[in-house]
Amino acid sequence: MKLKKLFVLLLMINIFALIAVVLIFDEYQKATIKLQQSYDTQYKSMIIADELRQSSDDLTRMARTYVLTGKDMFENQFHKVLDIRNGKLNRPQNYNHIYWDFLTLPHSEIVLKGEKKSLRKMMKELNFADKELDLLFQSAEQSDKLTYLEAKAMNAVKGLFQDSSGNYTIQSKPDLKLAASIMHGDEYHQAKIEIMKPIDKFYRTLENRTQSSVSDANTSVQLLGKYLSGAISLLIFLVLFSFFIILSRIIHPLEALKNSMLQLAQNDMATKLPRHEFNDEVGDMLGSVQIFKDNAIRLFQKEEKLKVAIKAAKEANHSKSIFLANMSHELRTPLNAILGFTSLLKKSFKVSQQEKENLTIIDKSGNHLLSIINEILELSKIEVGKLEIINAPFDFFAMIEELKMMFEERCKTKEIELSINIDKDISKYLSCDQQRLKQILINLLGNSLKFTDIGFIQCDIKIYNKKLHFTVEDSGIGISKKNQTIIFKQFEQINTNKQTKNGTGLGLSITKELIKLMGGKIKVKSVLEKGSIFSFDIVYNPLHRDDFLLKHQNASQKQEHLVFNPNITILVADDIKENRDLLIQILQQYKIQTVQAKDGLEVLEILKNQKIDMIFLDILMPNLNGYETMFEIKKEPTLLHIPIVVVSANVFKEDKEKALRLGANQFLGKPINDFEVYKILKDIASVNTPQEKNFKLSVECKENLEEAIKKLDGNTILELLERYEFPLGMQQNIKEKVREFRFDEIKI
Repeated sequence: MKLKKLFVLLLMINIFALIAVVLIFDEYQKATIKLQQSYDTQYKSMIIADELRQSSDDLTRMARTYVLTGKDMFENQFHKVLDIRNGKLNRPQNYNHIYWDFLTLPHSEIVLKGEKKSLRKMMKELNFADKELDLLFQSAEQSDKLTYLEAKAMNAVKGLFQDSSGNYTIQSKPDLKLAASIMHGDEYHQAKIEIMKPIDKFYRTLENRTQSSVSDANTSVQLLGKYLSGAISLLIFLVLFSFFIILSRIIHPLEALKNSMLQLAQNDMATKLPRHEFNDEVGDMLGSVQIFKDNAIRLFQKEEKLKVAIKAAKEANHSKSIFLANMSHELRTPLNAILGFTSLLKKSFKVSQQEKENLTIIDKSGNHLLSIINEILELSKIEVGKLEIINAPFDFFAMIEELKMMFEERCKTKEIELSINIDKDISKYLSCDQQRLKQILINLLGNSLKFTDIGFIQCDIKIYNKKLHFTVEDSGIGISKKNQTIIFKQFEQINTNKQTKNGTGLGLSITKELIKLMGGKIKVKSVLEKGSIFSFDIVYNPLHRDDFLLKHQNASQKQEHLVFNPNITILVADDIKENRDLLIQILQQYKIQTVQAKDGLEVLEILKNQKIDMIFLDILMPNLNGYETMFEIKKEPTLLHIPIVVVSANVFKEDKEKALRLGANQFLGKPINDFEVYKILKDIASVNTPQEKNFKLSVECKENLEEAIKKLDGNTILELLERYEFPLGMQQNIKEKVREFRFDEIKI
């Protein structure tokens, strides 16, 4: 039987048994009450009969005492007893056969505060049988006759005698002898006997009746008591039986099941589940647990296979990371020389215009290769979750204007209309990851420019759902429905019938992941031959304009008029000669003296024999690598003041953090950018010089420079810096502001 049906059956049986106990108990209580009522009736009947007898005795005693003493007190008490018995006066409280014994002394106070009720009425209220009432009434009538004699004797003491009508109107001498003879004569005693005969017969009749009633009630109580005991015993048996059923069918199986589940929770799949002989819900639970166990065993088997696969994937990922790190290092090392020396040659006045154009091609190709390397490394960071979003305050409008300048000239070349519209509700200054946002917009605008030959490119920026919402729309070749599902996949490119565009196929994949990291999502809508719309949103925080400007104005004032001390000596350590030569030539632009070393041991030797103010230290060197060299330097108290700039082609975040953690002051990644070198020198080795304070611009230069600043014309500003031979520190300061599009901070 199922547990549900079994519980319903046991519940109904227990309820019926409980109802039976309640009903029997109710009858038992009624029988007990009836028995008590029988005892009470018997007792009250005896009290009334006894009061009738006692009142007769009290009257006799009071009358005789009065005859002997002649005291009015006893006559008064005699009449009060009669009036109380006849219901003419209130009854005393706690009226019993000894009440009047306490009132035999003179001046005794009689207190009557009880109920006014005659003895006959009290007899009727007790529902005596007619036969019993007749006996009591007979006794009462005989008592009245006795009272007549007692009244006659007491009047004789007073000298009052009856006339022919029976009234005491005849006045004479008191006759005490007559009174005594009446109270002690045979007539009085006979009257007394006549009173007691009905009372004695009443006692016997009442006793027989009440005893029978008490006996019947007692028999009923005893019988119902047996029934009640039996019903309670049955109920106790049913409760114990139900508890046994619950214990054997539920609690013990569930306890065993719990222990088995605990073992299963500890991955002990060898544990045996308890057996259950009944086809009920517990059996169903055991069956479910058995299924769970079987599935868990299969899951563990799959998990073991998955662990093996994950281990293999981790090993492959580790191999991939090592490969990417090595690839990055091996590619960045030659690129360091290519891009570095190209940058130096482009600044030379000895190369022809054709050579400058060739150098520009080399520089663009090298930077394109570097961007491919960076994209692959960035994608690798995203895959392993190491790419971080760094929110910082910046001038949003300035960044958008810089992007516009970046693409405006290229759009004019293709005769494409470029427009960037910013909603009026957007704050000029805000906080988010500027570098990543700029990278996203460059990717999207670059794709639009790449695949649009005629028409327009439009970028709309607004606030939507408390996020910064961007829409990049173009009138290009469009994307088919099929290709819209693959453009965000890695290394996927769309080949059109018209043209094949170069690239790695990583731009949109990286863009999608960057937007996701910045709290948004990218969508695309496109129609072939009509154009495409890319839209995305990011989380941002608007900033207060005054606080932002104050912060940046203070920073810009501190950066004004900086130049490098030509008397300092910088040690350049790298095992590759080309890398040493490049960095030395960059430093020599600032009239800085340099010393070079090809490994760590040579660095330590130079530090012993020569005063060095700063060290550019490569990591991968023979004999003693950069970290080991830095450790040895930090052990010498006399060398602790020397700033160390770690130079490495490994540009992962953990590489930078490790270098700074081990004591480096700055980190410089390869390929080396001369502007990054300038910023490091500015932070560590800059001084104020009278040369810049005394430098004066010609009127023509000042006018041309102010015009270029108003037009935000960076190229013209850079040409003016070289043409009018600005001081080196001032040149670098202005170049930095042009590069960061902070034209409003350029001070003349």
